[in-house]
Amino acid sequence: MAPTLLSTEWAMIGVFVVAVILWGLRMRTGAKTMEGAFLAGRKVPGVIASFSTVATNLNANDFLGLTGAVYAVGIIMAHIIFNNSIVLVLVALLLMHRLRRYNVYSLGGWLEQRYSSSVGNAYSIIWTFVWMLFNLGLYIYGGALVLETLLGWNLYLSIVLLSILAAFYTLLGGLGAVVATDVLQIALMFFPLLFVGFAGLDEVGGLSALAEKLPETHKHLWPEETPFGLLPIMLFGMVFMGLSYWSCEAQVVQRPLSARDPEEATISYMGAALWYAIIVPFVIVVPGLVALVLFPDLPSNDHAMPTLVRTFLPPGLYGVAVVGLIAGFLSSADSQINAFCTLFTNDIYRKMIRPDRSDAHYVSVGRVAGVVFTLAAILTALIVSRNSDGMFLFAVSVLATIMPPFGAVSLLGVLWRGATPAGALAGLVVGGATAMGLVVAAVTGELSDFAARHDLTNIITDDHLYLRTMISFLMTLFATVVVSLFTKKKQEVDSAILDTVPLFGSSNRVRVYGVAMLMLTGIAYLFWSQYFA
Repeated sequence: MAPTLLSTEWAMIGVFVVAVILWGLRMRTGAKTMEGAFLAGRKVPGVIASFSTVATNLNANDFLGLTGAVYAVGIIMAHIIFNNSIVLVLVALLLMHRLRRYNVYSLGGWLEQRYSSSVGNAYSIIWTFVWMLFNLGLYIYGGALVLETLLGWNLYLSIVLLSILAAFYTLLGGLGAVVATDVLQIALMFFPLLFVGFAGLDEVGGLSALAEKLPETHKHLWPEETPFGLLPIMLFGMVFMGLSYWSCEAQVVQRPLSARDPEEATISYMGAALWYAIIVPFVIVVPGLVALVLFPDLPSNDHAMPTLVRTFLPPGLYGVAVVGLIAGFLSSADSQINAFCTLFTNDIYRKMIRPDRSDAHYVSVGRVAGVVFTLAAILTALIVSRNSDGMFLFAVSVLATIMPPFGAVSLLGVLWRGATPAGALAGLVVGGATAMGLVVAAVTGELSDFAARHDLTNIITDDHLYLRTMISFLMTLFATVVVSLFTKKKQEVDSAILDTVPLFGSSNRVRVYGVAMLMLTGIAYLFWSQYFA
């Protein structure tokens, strides 16, 4: 049963909800143009964009879902976090500078200029009508789960109320309102969850004692085999998934695109890498492991963090955590709604249906589309609520199917001038067909039968999402390169699309940040390996 909140805690929640609505109304004046509504006028400082990047990604889905995945699988899930830190630096240097320099609204716009309208439209359509619908449903479910487990509210009523709140202030205030909520989330969520992490560590006797008390299957950071196959397959798959995610995920890419200039866009990703290398392990990995030691028989993986919050947070701080987790839901749901409005309005409606209309017309269309999208996502949230594997692994499984082909053609497009429109389109078709074929083979049992017949069960496991990511990414690269060698390049490509940026960035500031983040990630790996080698 959820604890009874103090009157001051209820007041805190009420003030937060009212403040969010008022801020959306306040930002409405700056959201009357497409650039103002969808990219905050491209005036966001790199440091603020960095905070917003962190808050958008570290939401209820991660604090509940990724913590639950750690609870289910063990310390090896920490590789996801450290991999994100490394990949953020790489994608910042390779791609974000170019995207911001070209002033596009989304990756789809850049892909259209680099390759063709067919490649750009494929991204916009699949992201708008497939991934975003799944993702917003995940966010809504995660926020509702917070209200159910921490406040005792009805799950389905919470889904509806949170959806209305997120859509209301996002569609009023645009990305300016979204970024403000993101920064607020950082302040409200991380402190109480750090408290949970360290209080749980103290309860089990510290990191050394935690490592000793874990089940043998959960305590090794560098095992030879994992639930996802051999460790090298898992790690390479994570790298390809990270490269795909940070270069393609529409709501994430909006942050550097909203930055003041290309250098600030690069800094926005560099700053996010710091959080993943140093802070995130203590607010996600440690709580998941502590919950496994203290509460080994929870009804669902996703209940690990709520159980710790109920156990360790005192009155007062408990209310702060509730507000922080609600802010975490909002910071991601609002980002997804805004990203959907951007892609649908600019990349689909304006280009394919109604060109040459006024900004006011497009902003109004975006708001109507956002309402319809949110209503559809409520149905997705209901589907997710019946998934027994945990929200994080559900999300990653979808990502492993649709994202790697787009990540491959995007990165190849900046690394190799020889990539052609026909090659990119062929790569998307081959990579997408490969991923879907592996999904179908897994569902029908043919993949398991193949692994058993050829003694490959330690490589092709039941949960083969990282192997699927790696294969589809590499198949996309292969098809793109082969077809590009026999087809014509695009005749005219703007210099901003393929501008030359030095390997370690365009300025001393960027170089220092990039090298520092890579070194910090290496140090973090060494630190955690001491306890979970």
